[in-house]
Amino acid sequence: MSAGDDAVHVRTIRVEVQRAGEQELLVTGRLVDERPGAQPTWFGVREDRVVHDMSLAVRVRCPELVITAVRADMAAHPYTLCPEALPPLQQLVGLSVSRGFTRAVNERFGRQGAGAAHRNEHTPPRAERDRWFINTCQAWREDGVLAARLRAGDLEGLKALVFRRPGNQR
Repeated sequence: MSAGDDAVHVRTIRVEVQRAGEQELLVTGRLVDERPGAQPTWFGVREDRVVHDMSLAVRVRCPELVITAVRADMAAHPYTLCPEALPPLQQLVGLSVSRGFTRAVNERFGRQGAGAAHRNEHTPPRAERDRWFINTCQAWREDGVLAARLRAGDLEGLKALVFRRPGNQR
């Protein structure tokens, strides 16, 4: 299958590993989620294609393969509170990237990003239909503001949390 003009979501992930001295590696990753074209949404027109642009850099000590430092950034994100997901990434320090790493990450962060490609932005979210979106990312965590506003049916409150990039204030 190939992505055509009818693509509704494109996710690109790039990972690069570099030596950072004799006993350390620097692993950098970048995730970019795009929505092709200017699209009408329930909260206005999304003119910017990039929904998420997140980067992560971890230093890994060798030969133990233990994470010694973490640096993360979000150049683009859909909600004002999305950057709250960055400080918890410090929990990666001390983890081994060898066997069991994926399980350890899932225990700390749960399922993340599962809903980004599936939420229909053309219609307003409704609690009875869209509860599945809760816990799909840090911003939509069950005890967070977005989930509470969804459960309350507070569309204006949700709209107020949509991140508007400078020059895209609609």
